[in-house]
Order: sequence, then C-alpha cells, then structure tokens
Amino acid sequence: MISIIVPIYNVEQYLKQCIESIIHQTYRELEIILVDDGSTDKSGLICDSYARDDERIIVIHKTNGGLVSARKAGIQAAHGEYIAYVDGDDWIENTMYEKLLRCLLNYKADIAMCGRYEDTGNAARKVFHGIAEGRYDKKELSEHVYPTMIVGGEFFEWGLFPGVWDKLFKRECVEPFQMAVDERLTMGEDAACTYPCMLNAGSIYVLHECLYHYRQTLSSMVKQTENRETARMRFRVLYESVYRSLDKFSGIFDLRSQWKEYVLFLMMARADLLYDGIEKLDYLFPFPDVKKGCKVVLYAIGTYGQRMYQYLKRTGFCNIVALADRNYAALQKQGLPVVALDEIGQYPYDAIVITNSFAKARNEIYRELTQKYPAEKVHLIDEELVKNKETWEAFGFGNRSENKR
Repeated sequence: MISIIVPIYNVEQYLKQCIESIIHQTYRELEIILVDDGSTDKSGLICDSYARDDERIIVIHKTNGGLVSARKAGIQAAHGEYIAYVDGDDWIENTMYEKLLRCLLNYKADIAMCGRYEDTGNAARKVFHGIAEGRYDKKELSEHVYPTMIVGGEFFEWGLFPGVWDKLFKRECVEPFQMAVDERLTMGEDAACTYPCMLNAGSIYVLHECLYHYRQTLSSMVKQTENRETARMRFRVLYESVYRSLDKFSGIFDLRSQWKEYVLFLMMARADLLYDGIEKLDYLFPFPDVKKGCKVVLYAIGTYGQRMYQYLKRTGFCNIVALADRNYAALQKQGLPVVALDEIGQYPYDAIVITNSFAKARNEIYRELTQKYPAEKVHLIDEELVKNKETWEAFGFGNRSENKR
C-alpha cells in the first residue's frame, strides 16, 4: 500500500534508529526502499543486514548522484499506491503512517501532512504547519491555502513546509513532480517537488500532530558549499525550473511572487558565498546598521547563525565577542561556545545581531532581548534590503525577469 523511500548517504551513526522506526510502524503494509547513494561508510552494509531480516525491505546500491537522484531511483522502484519519504538521519513516530493513511482514506485527500519535532541534542521543539488542521478541497485551497502556502504573510514564515518527508502522497499526485526535479539541485529540492505538487492536488489534509523527527546536527546545519559560480548556478536552476512550472499552472493560483521570496530566503542565509561584492559592503548583510569592525554578539545559533559565525570567523568582517541562544546547553554539547541570554551583558559589544531567518521567532527574540538590553543595540534583519532589486541582482540574477518563460 505505502512505499517509503529512504535516501542514504554516509549516515551510519543514525541509520539504525531511522530504519527501526520504519519497520516498527503500526501500519504494516509497507514497501521500504533503502537507496544507498554511494555511501563510503557502513551505511550500505547496515541496509543489507536489515533486508535479510525483513522481506518488506528493498535495497538499491547506486553511484553517488545526490538526494534528488536517490529519490528518483526510489520512486522508480516503488510499487505502492502511496509514496512517503524519510531521510536517513531522521526517524519517525511508530504511528505516523497509520495516522496519515487514515487521513487520506477517511477524507479522500491526495496529500496528508503532519507536524515535526526539530531535534537538537536532547531538546525537541514541536513545529506545525501554518494552516489550520483539516481537509481542504480545491476551492478551499485557492481561498485559504495557496495565498500563503509558501510565505505565510511575513518574511519569512511558512504556510506549508516544503519537506517531502512529513507527508504521505498519492503516487499519481507526486511522481511526475518528483521526476521533474533537476538533479543538480542541492538546496530547495524538496520545495521544487512539493509546491508544484500541492498546487495541482485536488485536496489535502493537514494534521496538527508531530510524527516526524527532523534531526539537526552541526554537520546538517552548516553544510559545506561548492564555489560561488556553481552555487549561484544551482540557485538559478532552482528558481527558474520551478518558476516555469508555477507559471504553467498560474491559472490555478499564481505562486510566482511567493516563490521568489522563498528563493531569496534561502540565498540570504548563504550571502557570504552568493552575494557579489559582499566584501565591499561597509555593513553586515542584511543588517545595515551593523558596521564593519563592530563587536557583535550573535543571537540564535541555528542554521543561519552558525553560517554567520563561520563567515565572521573566516573574514573578520566583525569581531565576535559571544554567541548566545535559548538552547545554549544543547549547543554547548555539540561543541559550540554558546552562552545564555542573561550572560550577554558580561561582554563588551556594539551590537546584538539576531541571526534567525523566521519573522515570528526573531520578533519574539527581539522583545525578549530589548527587555534586558538597549533596543538601539539589538538588530533585526532588514527585510526590504533582502527583497530589493539590487540584492536580487547581487545574488547573480542580473536582468533575469520574474516573467522569464
């Protein structure tokens, strides 16, 4: 009934927990497709050992081609009426597919989706989709979901998360869009499948229960990136390939402006690599009042914060006097020198820079910080600076038009 595709590359440390969480699902009619994408550690051997003990498991060993390539290999080998994905370093609650399948069948939906836990060390944070729980038919999708499906009103807040792994799809709904994703993509590849897929779905069901565990580690949050031109090429491919798909179906709903904001959101956190001329700026992008040479505290050490930390360490553009985060204890266990909010005052700083990409979270952090520290020293992302024409061009799009076909 359900084919679960697990792309795997060098995740031997986490793979057993992932596979165990799938094979012990309360819903048993599963085809479990483990796609070993050229792993050089023991991941392939672990896959084979589980396949010997569980006839539901199929193992594909292939040369390394990346996440998109592995997912395509999985879906081509799948026999199930429904398709699901689990990343090889994550794990799931044992009732996940029983509950999502019940949503599909009981409510006659094409896609069912759930919330997730973001797991960092011993801490787990519940995260839900930004749409009310329930079933949405095509009319309700157009009126209540599509207007904020990618960007939920602020820069940046999700409407529906782009991940393929917190969803259960009817096969005919997802397969053409998964197979259309460009294999050169290494960022935004989930969104390249899910948003065109959901735009074309007849109905969806949103379940406000966390059933997926999304593991965040130093290696997953601060990924090494290729050179500037290769990275910029990948973002152009991402933007333009999905833009064409959204343009083709814009008669259903026009998501193109939301898509541009999503791509800007991804590029903003990688501005140190992608932004042409960033080294010539006299301020820390995208914080125009934080000038070169300032003594800064970085607050919020997630994906963006860690990348900013690495950039400033590498270039010395600003002097880092401290890193701070609510989740400082878990981050300390991962080897980062992170302090609590109350300790910031011990350091001689010019600016506290809130390196959180998400509007709701950073505004909450701002309120918390300004109760204790001078507001003029606490700096938020300048959204208009991120979204303006000059930034778009600096990220390598030049005169490329939103109307490009």
